[in-house]
Order: sequence, then C-alpha cells, then structure tokens
Amino acid sequence: MNALTQAASRIARVLALLGAIAVVVMMLHICLDVVLRNLFRYSFSSTNAMVARYYMVPLAFLPLAYIELRDEMVSVELIDSFLPPWLRQLSDALVAAIACGIYGTLAWATWGSMVSNWKRGTMIELGDIEFLTYPSYIFPTLGFALATGACLVKAADRARQIGRSA
Repeated sequence: MNALTQAASRIARVLALLGAIAVVVMMLHICLDVVLRNLFRYSFSSTNAMVARYYMVPLAFLPLAYIELRDEMVSVELIDSFLPPWLRQLSDALVAAIACGIYGTLAWATWGSMVSNWKRGTMIELGDIEFLTYPSYIFPTLGFALATGACLVKAADRARQIGRSA
C-alpha cells in the first residue's frame, strides 16, 4: 500500500507542477500582450481565449489529486476533536470514499462532453483565426479521474489505519 501511495503522490506532484507551469506561462503571455499593446499598439487576438481555455482549465483541474493527497481540500471539522481516534479515522476513510464517488461521477459526466467536443473538433473564431478549443475539454475529465484515484488510494490507506493508533 505504501508503494501505491507514493506512486499516487508522485503523479499528483507532477500534475501540480504542470498547473504551476500553466500559471507562469499564463503570466508571461499576459505580460507580453500588455507590453506589446502599450508600446507598439499590437495585441494578440487569442490572449483571452488562451487564458480561458488553455491556462485556467488545467490550473483548476490538474492539481485536484495533489490537493486531495495532501489533505489540503477545504474541510469542516466541527466534531472531530470530540471523537475517539478510531472513529476519527473511520470518518476520514468514509469522507475519502464519498469524495472518490463524487469525483468519479464528475469524471464520468465530463467524459461525454470531452468525447463529443473532440469528435466535432470544436473551435471558436477570433477574427480570421480558427482557435481550436476541443483539447481543453480533456483537463476536467483527467483532473477528476486522477482525483478519483487519489481519493481511492487515500480511502484505502485511511481504512487500513483504523484502530492502529490510539
């Protein structure tokens, strides 16, 4: 189980790194566009579409597995401090299993949209430029699927630990 947890953690770190790279590239793209617009009165017509489709989407969805594995997702623990350790561990395992189901449902729900847009080759027109948007539909499905796997590993790890520490 530890090897599986470590492998999931490595994959999640790589995805979080990709999300961080998306932030840096987006910042450089926007800064270049602003500088060119203010100094030379030239602007990229695709900046808004690039930010909306290719920077923000991976930034939002790829780090989900990393956040789940590090237990940094938003949580409310109203009664956890009053529970005995074994019950708190059981609660953590159940929450991870429920999150696994939710992420799995979201991955399944976005799969159809991803396949449909990919087959149609969706795009938007920016003046005389055809800007392909169908690749951006991969990121939500991939992010949700990987978060499902991360929560599954987390739920199994938490269930294995129930009652081991007092």
